[in-house]
Amino acid sequence: LGCLAGLLLSVEGLHLVLSRTALLDIFLMFWVLAGFACLVADRDWARGRLVAWYESSPLSDQGPGLGLRPWRIAAGLCLGAACAVKWSGIFFLIGFAVMSLLWDAGARKAVGLRRPYGGALAKDLPPALLAMGLLPALTYVASWTGWFVSSAGWGRNWAQATSQGPAFFVFDSIRSWLSYHMQVLSFHTGLATHHNYQSTPWSWPLLLRPVAFFYESPKTGCGAGQSCSQAVLGVGTPVIWYGALAALIAMIAWYVATRDWRAGAVLASYAFGWLPWFYWAIADNRTMFLFYAIPMVPFMILAIVLAAGLIIGPADAPPVRRMVGALGVGVFTLLALLNFWWLYPVLTAEVLPYAEWSARMLFKKGWI
Repeated sequence: LGCLAGLLLSVEGLHLVLSRTALLDIFLMFWVLAGFACLVADRDWARGRLVAWYESSPLSDQGPGLGLRPWRIAAGLCLGAACAVKWSGIFFLIGFAVMSLLWDAGARKAVGLRRPYGGALAKDLPPALLAMGLLPALTYVASWTGWFVSSAGWGRNWAQATSQGPAFFVFDSIRSWLSYHMQVLSFHTGLATHHNYQSTPWSWPLLLRPVAFFYESPKTGCGAGQSCSQAVLGVGTPVIWYGALAALIAMIAWYVATRDWRAGAVLASYAFGWLPWFYWAIADNRTMFLFYAIPMVPFMILAIVLAAGLIIGPADAPPVRRMVGALGVGVFTLLALLNFWWLYPVLTAEVLPYAEWSARMLFKKGWI
């Protein structure tokens, strides 16, 4: 299933296009996924510490403090880096911090403590504020080091600050830094200019309006006497995206039925990357694009592989059940590969006859 996740991500069209064009969003996705992985590792680590305490120490209502949590510290660094890449990383930082604390409370409840939530607030919250609050903030500030030491950064006022002494340098640097942030905030909150390829967040899961990164009509390269097209279309692989919709619905049912933390973690992480954009779309009429959804893609794929695990069944399931389940998962994977192969020319600017380019436009009104 782990190999399947990697394979599906490698043949996901939007991920491929952003990997090749290096917009900020692909780096945001990387740090978000790294932070999530660190928190999952922290969950296992913390539960191991609780079990060791339960087996060797006197019981208490709230349980012990768990001391230094290296994986949570690593998560704070990763999520601070996510915010440094793009401010929308804060959606994941806040969401993951709350989710991690709920995992802590669940772990304390699982070992039988009488006040698990009180224990999480008293024992886990204070160090979590440092690891998931202060540390990401310091990481974010550290990412501006190049700007602070430069004399030519936007709005830096470096020459003025250094000419007035060390104290003024610090004061003026902070003032200039905050002013820069206010300019950025003002620009984005007022970003409502119409764009031909803008889209609304509720349309993203359906791939209704991708972004044309590049399009030309070369005179040669696709056969004599034919009109040619050359395009880079920022769009996901439809088999994966629509399969993910079905898998996410399955995760909702699975979580409601079993309270399985894995389904809950995937659903919550997907929501952290998607639902906050609804506010800006409705309240500010913000200009947005499909590639804003790239941090959601790993969690879509995790939903698919979790569903694949359910379809295949556990190791002790009847062999026929596992064979049929594996066959179904294999068919889906093959369809994803074929779908990616079909779209590949319009993801990578291959020169095609116009008719072949047009045939790859799934929704003519939305994809052109």
